[in-house]
Amino acid sequence: ITFNGARLELFNTIKLPLPGLRISTEGGSVSGFLVPDFRSSPSNGIEVSQSYYWQIARNRDLTATASVFTDAAPMASAQYRALTDKGAYQITGYGTTSSRIPIAGKAVGSERDFRGYIFANGRLQLDPNWSVTASIRRATDRTFLRRYDISRDDRLRSMVDVERIDSNSYLSIAGWATQTLRSGVDQGQIPVALP
Repeated sequence: ITFNGARLELFNTIKLPLPGLRISTEGGSVSGFLVPDFRSSPSNGIEVSQSYYWQIARNRDLTATASVFTDAAPMASAQYRALTDKGAYQITGYGTTSSRIPIAGKAVGSERDFRGYIFANGRLQLDPNWSVTASIRRATDRTFLRRYDISRDDRLRSMVDVERIDSNSYLSIAGWATQTLRSGVDQGQIPVALP
């Protein structure tokens, strides 16, 4: 169903136009532009984000978003999700070109660099006994996530776990790696745990 002249009414006085609004009568998703997002924060100022949702297939989709800020460089992001016969996974990425914020009084050059963040997770059931679970979180630098209000985490943990379960035994082989986002902490001193 496509709505023409649709408006969102707030408090019986504010009427916001919703051009191009479409919904599915079957309850499923429909490709197209999503409702814009407006936010305000002390670090970024006013943010306006516009997303496009693309239903690639009934089991796969992609959402791409462009965000502009009054007090920060623009940013793009994308999220891909898939459901397969073996399991499900999703990959989300953020990227911009901007200057880095100094940490703990250290001077940072004014050159604009690519800055970003990737988060991926999923679980695959390879056969009735074997499964793989993984989660990856990595950022290009220590201030990106806080600068764009994505996360307040001070460390990013990535992991992979291969499991075998049957009626008589259980085997788990897992590994973890952590990226620190704390100022004054040397990344080389952060351990990696292997099986």
